[in-house]
Parts: sequence; structure tokens; C-alpha cells
Amino acid sequence: MARLTAPLFSLTASGTLAKALTFATWRGIPYVRTRVIPANPNTADQQEVRGVFSTLSEMWKRMPQLARDPFVYAARGRPFTARNVHVALNVPLLKGEADMDKIIQGVGGGSAIPFLTAPGVDGADGTITCTCTPDTPPIGYTIHSAVGVACPDGDPSPVLTVTTFVNEDVSAPYELVVTVAANGDHQFSAWPIYTRDSDGVKFAGPPTHTKVTVTGV
Repeated sequence: MARLTAPLFSLTASGTLAKALTFATWRGIPYVRTRVIPANPNTADQQEVRGVFSTLSEMWKRMPQLARDPFVYAARGRPFTARNVHVALNVPLLKGEADMDKIIQGVGGGSAIPFLTAPGVDGADGTITCTCTPDTPPIGYTIHSAVGVACPDGDPSPVLTVTTFVNEDVSAPYELVVTVAANGDHQFSAWPIYTRDSDGVKFAGPPTHTKVTVTGV
């Protein structure tokens, strides 16, 4: 039965009513939906989605805060978490893929804009290096820094456990050097961080993305 916090037709309820409607609250938002009994047939398609979901969840656990920040900014003031943004954007892109070429490693927001030119990237000596050239910031914004992130490439399903590596440069010219742990292909993204002058709130610019082969580790 559904539990109410006031008489019938109250503002909030939880539980299932007449085996037909389920009332609940998610992140403070009350909702009602048709009662569903999961069938869980465990099809190949479902296993693929679960594998990608698990890969992204494990990636999030090992992701430094600098790499998480664009997703934090994207979730700001909304009824979902930064991890939700990361997973929701990437599951449909990575499902059925043999690598992570389509992964979204950053999210642009506000009036932030991408780099003026896509940075040239070098993967020698166990590092991924590039020099980034930001465009002129929008009126009312100041360039705060450039951020680069990298993670080893691979098939995202079954579960792929990877660590994200990150570095930030807070002064021009914005030269990023991201040290990784092993040779091989890595997914690399870089983006500028802007500060809104009126209140100091930070926004990430849209990322530039490429695959880099690292050698020399």
C-alpha cells in the first residue's frame, strides 16, 4: 500500500497503490509511475548496456576531480548528479562499440567556448602533451585554465576498469602534460575553463577530442 504524509490527495506519498501505481521521491522530486515488475530476460543487448554502464561507473570512481568538474557544472542546479550526466551521455554512444572513440570526457556550459584551434597532441615519452590556444572569452568571462584528461582505450563492454589521468595549466601559453601509466592508445580531451566575472562561477568550454598512441612509458 502507499504511505501518505497527509490525508488522501496529499502532496507526497510512497509505495504502491492497488498494485497499479507506485509513488516515490527522487532527489526531492515526488513522482508516480505505473507499477512495473522487472522481467530481466538478460538479453545480449541488456548485457551490453550493463557492461558499458559498469565501465562508466568504474571510470567515475577513479576520475580525479578536475576531470569530473565539467559534469559537476552541467548538473549544477538540476535534479541529477554529475555522475548521472557522465553515464547518461556516454551509454548510448559507447553501446555496441569496440573502443571508446565516441566517449564524452567533458561538457561545455554557459557562454563558454572551445579552444580557438584543436591542440596538436604528442604521445611520446609516456606523456600526452599539447599547447592549447583559447579563443577570446565572451564578454563578462575570464579564462581560468586549460584542462586535459586521458584514459586508456578499450572495449567498454564487458567491464573495462580504467583510470583517468589529468593535468591543468592556469597560465598562458596553456601547455598541458598528462602523464599516463602505460603505453598504448588513449582517449584524450582538452577544454578551457572560464570564470564568470560577476560571481566567480566556473564553466567548462566544449572539449576537443582525439585518440593518442602513447609510447616510452
